[in-house]
Amino acid sequence: MAKPYLLEFYSIATLVVLKFISCYEVSFCDRTPFPKLCNLIIGQELESRDFGINMPMSQAREALEDYLTTYGQTTFDDQAMEDWIDCLELYKDVINHLNLLNVNPKNAENWLANATFNHQTCLNGFKDLKVHVDVLSGNKPSTSKFSTTGLRGFTQLAEGAMIEANVVVAQDGSGDFGTINEAIEATQKQRIGTDRYVIYVKAGIYKENIVIGQSMPNLMLIGDGIDATVITNDKNNHQGLLTDKTATVQVWGLGFIAMGITFENTAGPEYGQAIALLSASDFSVFYRCSFKGFQDTLCLLHYRQFYRECDIYGTVDFIFGDASGFLQNCNIYVRTPLPGQQNTITAQGRVEETSTTGFVIHNSRISSSPDSTPANGPVMTYLGRPWRDYSRVVYIKCDFDIMIDPTGWLPYNGNSAAFERVYYAEFLNKGIGANTDGRVTWPGYHPLTSGEEAEQFSARNFFAGESWIPQTGVPFYYGI
Repeated sequence: MAKPYLLEFYSIATLVVLKFISCYEVSFCDRTPFPKLCNLIIGQELESRDFGINMPMSQAREALEDYLTTYGQTTFDDQAMEDWIDCLELYKDVINHLNLLNVNPKNAENWLANATFNHQTCLNGFKDLKVHVDVLSGNKPSTSKFSTTGLRGFTQLAEGAMIEANVVVAQDGSGDFGTINEAIEATQKQRIGTDRYVIYVKAGIYKENIVIGQSMPNLMLIGDGIDATVITNDKNNHQGLLTDKTATVQVWGLGFIAMGITFENTAGPEYGQAIALLSASDFSVFYRCSFKGFQDTLCLLHYRQFYRECDIYGTVDFIFGDASGFLQNCNIYVRTPLPGQQNTITAQGRVEETSTTGFVIHNSRISSSPDSTPANGPVMTYLGRPWRDYSRVVYIKCDFDIMIDPTGWLPYNGNSAAFERVYYAEFLNKGIGANTDGRVTWPGYHPLTSGEEAEQFSARNFFAGESWIPQTGVPFYYGI
C-alpha cells in the first residue's frame, strides 16, 4: 500500500523540475502513473496557471507524512517499515533540493538526476525484502544554500601553505579533542554560520564511524598525509548491515573537503560489501587522500565530486554510485579478490539516459596493489560493469599498468539489457591493458577517436569544474 504514494511523489517531483527547466506546459496528473492520487494531492487548479515549487511539494509532503502516521505502523512488517522509512528519507532529500531551484536553476539537471536515482533506490527496497543491499540512505544533504563565500581567498593547497584550523584532534592530548567524533559533535554545537570550518586531525589511527550530516556544510578535514592520519573500521554486510551502514565515514553536508587522510575499511574480501567512504556531498573535493577496502570501497553516491591525486584500493565494484564523479591524477590499485572472483573497478548507477551523472577517470594509473598476494589461478580485471542500465564511465589518458580482460567491460550479473543503454568510453589510454581491439561490441561502448569527442568529459565540460573547484584551492586540469 505504501509504494504508490512514493512513486507518485517522484513522478510529481520530476515533472516539477522539468517544467522549471523548460517552462513547457504540462498536464501534471494526466502524465503521472497515478492521476487520481495526483489530483488528490495537488489539485486540478494548478493545470491552468503558473505556480511555485514549494506549494505542491509541501502538499505532497503533508500527504505522505499523514499516511505514514495513520497507516505505516500498522500495515508494515518490520522489514517493510525499515524500507518505508528509507524511502521517506530519500524523498525528503528530493524536496530539499527542489526547494533550492529558485536559488540556482543551473543545478536543476543534477538534482533531477538525483531524484530519479532516489526513486529507483526506493523501488529496490520493495522488490526484495530479503536482499536489501542497494538502499543507500540516511542523513541527507543539507538544506542550507551552498555558498562559495567561505571558500574564496583559499591559498592553493598544492603550494603547501599553512591552513588555520578551527579545532585540532590528537590522540596524544595535544589537541582540543581526542577523537574526530568529539570534534564534530562540538562543532555542531559551537559553529556559527556556514563558512568554511577546518578540523585538523593529527597523525594516528582513529577507529571510528563518522557521519558528517546535513547540518555540517563546508566542513574540511585535514590530516598529516596518506597512511599517517587513518580513519578505520571493519563494519561489513555480513554483519547484517545495509551497505551504507558499513561505511567508516559518511559525508552528506555540502562543500566537503578532505586532504591528507586515509579512509579505510579493513573487512576482508570474504565479508562482502564494506565501504570506506560514502560521499553524497555536492561540490565535494578529496585531495591526496587514500581509500582502502575490498568490495565497494568508495561510494560516490550523489552529486558533483572531485578526486585529485588520491589512491583507491579494492576488488569488486570498488568505485560505485551515481554521482558526477571525476578522478584526476589518481592511483587505482587492484587487490586480490576471493578465489573465483573477478575484479571490477567501477559499478556506476545512472538510471536515465538524460541524467548528467557518470564517472570520468582522467590521467590516472591502474595497477596491482603493492599488498596483493598471488591468487590461485588467473584473476580477470574489468574496467567496470553497469550497476544500472544507463551506467556511464569514461577513461581518458590513463596508464593501464596491469592486464585488463580484452573485453574490457563486464555484464552485471549476466544482465544484457544494458548493452545498448550504457555509455562506456576510452580515449588515448596506454599500457599493457589499454589495447581496445578485443573490447566488447556493445552498442553502448565507444572507443573515442578525437580530442573533440573526449573534451565533453573534461572537468570544464563534464560538471562545470571551472565554476567551483578553483575556489577550494585544489589544483586541476580544465581540459583533457
